[in-house]
Amino acid sequence: MINMIKADFYRVLKGKGIYFSFAIIIILIAVSIYFVEPGTFGVRVETGTVFENVLSDMSYDEINELSMNEYRRIMLDTEGYALDKEILAYNINLYYPFIFIAAIFITADFSGSCIKNTLSSSISRRKYFFSKLAAVFICCLILFFLNTYIVYFANIIFNSKNLASDIGTVTKITLLQIPPILAIVSMLTGIAFMLKRTASYNGVTIPFMMVIQLLLMLLSALFKIPQEMFNYELQGMIVKLAIDPSPEFVLKSYAVCAAIIVLFNFVGWMCFKKAEIK
Repeated sequence: MINMIKADFYRVLKGKGIYFSFAIIIILIAVSIYFVEPGTFGVRVETGTVFENVLSDMSYDEINELSMNEYRRIMLDTEGYALDKEILAYNINLYYPFIFIAAIFITADFSGSCIKNTLSSSISRRKYFFSKLAAVFICCLILFFLNTYIVYFANIIFNSKNLASDIGTVTKITLLQIPPILAIVSMLTGIAFMLKRTASYNGVTIPFMMVIQLLLMLLSALFKIPQEMFNYELQGMIVKLAIDPSPEFVLKSYAVCAAIIVLFNFVGWMCFKKAEIK
């Protein structure tokens, strides 16, 4: 199994996909650092931190009239604004680079028919499944930790130490966010083993997170669901674990993450176990 993981990493590092995923992460970080605010795909969640109150005394028209330099100056001079912490609160953005990681490790084998040769040797389906799962998890966690420390040091270098947390704080946030990150990766690996082909996988996973968020917003409007419940949606979890990780919330959110991890990996395994390999 270890040899399979090593072989996968060797093959992936020789390709371009992994570097494309890393480039997306760098671009997201660069945009956030330059604009001195966290960039995000999809629906923005209120984090309850300084960022949301910085320009609260200004009208919409006044904000629009600010030049980029004026906006940066205001944000850079804001007391108590930890930009790195704000950016890490939007680590849901990593969902999109992770889409490519799962595709590189899993669906590429099905689309290229490489899997038939692998399984015709002495490799069992169980061994294949769990080696792929481990490889995707390891790769995504490496990118996850790189994202944290690039954010931390880039913020200090290009903005100001006044906008930075201490390294212990960002490390703690990162460790707390591991379960929801693994839940995201499990969703992607489960879908990859269910759909198998890269085109189908991309067609489902790219809009998947945004569709889920929009459905939850619709359900909230129709059934008056308490706002606190949305803290247990993956984006809400990642935000709250960065900003306000109470012990009770951590335990409840980890239980939700465990359920997601088990569910998607079980469904992925069952689909792969019964699949006809061509």
